[in-house]
Amino acid sequence: MPDAVKAPVIKAVGVKRYYKQRGGSLLSFGRKPRMIQAVDGVDFELYEGEIFGVIGESGCGKSTLGRLLIRLEEPSEGDIYFRGESSKALMKKDPKKFHRMVQAVFQNPFDTFTPNDTIGEIMMRPLRLHGIGKSDEERRAMCEKALEDGGLKPAADFLGRFPHELSGGQLQRISILRSMLLEPLFLVADEPVSMLDVSVRAEIIHMLQDLCASRRTAIMLISHDIAVVRYVSQRVAVMYLGRIVEMGDTDTIIQNPMHPYTQALISNCSSIDPDEDKQAIEIQGEPPSPINPGPGCYFANRCFKACEKCFKSYPPMRTMKDGRVVSCHFATGDE
Repeated sequence: MPDAVKAPVIKAVGVKRYYKQRGGSLLSFGRKPRMIQAVDGVDFELYEGEIFGVIGESGCGKSTLGRLLIRLEEPSEGDIYFRGESSKALMKKDPKKFHRMVQAVFQNPFDTFTPNDTIGEIMMRPLRLHGIGKSDEERRAMCEKALEDGGLKPAADFLGRFPHELSGGQLQRISILRSMLLEPLFLVADEPVSMLDVSVRAEIIHMLQDLCASRRTAIMLISHDIAVVRYVSQRVAVMYLGRIVEMGDTDTIIQNPMHPYTQALISNCSSIDPDEDKQAIEIQGEPPSPINPGPGCYFANRCFKACEKCFKSYPPMRTMKDGRVVSCHFATGDE
């Protein structure tokens, strides 16, 4: 658990993101538009030098949450606070300063860079934008050092090349190094290794860990790969249909998941412990519509433990003795 004395770098409070349903029939003309609940009231804190994992099925809202945190999208409700200051206020006061504080690394490194620019130009552009370095010569030297430290040698050779001349692993390294040149307070890494060969995934993960430790940057790692999240993150949040259903220390949750959805996810992850003899829990059916998922637990219609109460009321978030929080009627605070 993070040191309770330290203030969080980031605090999300009641963050929601709703979208208007597209289309509709003529019969719906004049009616209030129906809203898709992509992120439905998320609260958490993230600390300096911490890697915080977010896992869940495709469509659970984890990538949308990442975009909200760095304000690539605006929350419908709630706010995100950076060292106690509202990100909405920060953006209004000085958007350039805010965008230096937050950075992102996305899934596909080939879509990250403009294809007609050299790596040198791509890396120096944000330095110029934020007034870092007194000249292009100084900025180039900074980029060379970053590449050398990141294992891309000789750096001068890489700076003169174009994105299509590099591998996906090399481009993802450069994407991370470029982001860290700005010394951000917070970095969102959204599926940063899912499109890379297995042989280079470990290298990218180790780079994120090293940069997090040396720069004390807070990192949110979004992934569907539970084994990667377990290896990298100190804490993890499990999302389902826009809400966090379980959150706490990574090892605690992986070794002893409490929410039925978390149990099912982990039971189907063969890479967690290949020597363990475990029975996979099948998740049947489809999630309810994100337009009107209530009033009960959103997972109830797929849950192997569901009872009548689960279909009538959404379970409150409860704190367990081990410090984790769980949103499930079967979880009690004295467990």
